[in-house]
Amino acid sequence: MIRVAVADDHPHAQAGIRRLLTRMPEVGSIVAAPPAETDTQVDVVLLALYGDDRRPAVAAIERWTPRARVLVTAAAGDPSDVVEALQAGASGYLPRNTTPDEFRQAVLQVASGGFVLGQGLALVLRGQLASATSTLCLRPALSPRETEALRLISKGCTHPETAKAMNIEELSVDQLVVRIQVKLGFGNPRDLRRVTEDLGLQRL
Repeated sequence: MIRVAVADDHPHAQAGIRRLLTRMPEVGSIVAAPPAETDTQVDVVLLALYGDDRRPAVAAIERWTPRARVLVTAAAGDPSDVVEALQAGASGYLPRNTTPDEFRQAVLQVASGGFVLGQGLALVLRGQLASATSTLCLRPALSPRETEALRLISKGCTHPETAKAMNIEELSVDQLVVRIQVKLGFGNPRDLRRVTEDLGLQRL
């Protein structure tokens, strides 16, 4: 069963999210998100991208990601703010106008280690990331698992071989690759060599 925390200061948004979660048989408990430093155990944190100051909740994401997977939500997220949230460690972004089924699939995917972007946003973010001044600036955005997958694939491993080396499912490798592509702004496999050279992963 999935343990979910809801971190949203907007009462109507929080009520709507809780209503959707209560319809999911996979969710075992729903709590209001306590401070990230507490010992409360949760699997997924549904976090509002914006607070009252309309700034992306980067600090909250960074506090939560060592202990739980973070799925940020917003009525309308600016692409540059979503990029900042992903670089801080969020496992995805979900607009609030998604359908109940899309919401359920997003929560389950993040809980299982996957990555989620709202419909149509991946291409927007890919262009946003590709315009970054340097790929090196994005290195902190890669998790250790993403870095390992990128290193193996750049050395010629297939997705099944990468999954075996990392002791994970092939589907998880596919999800990692999508997340890497979105974060680092490349869409073609031939760009892997350039990316790994920029990040210094070929020496690892």
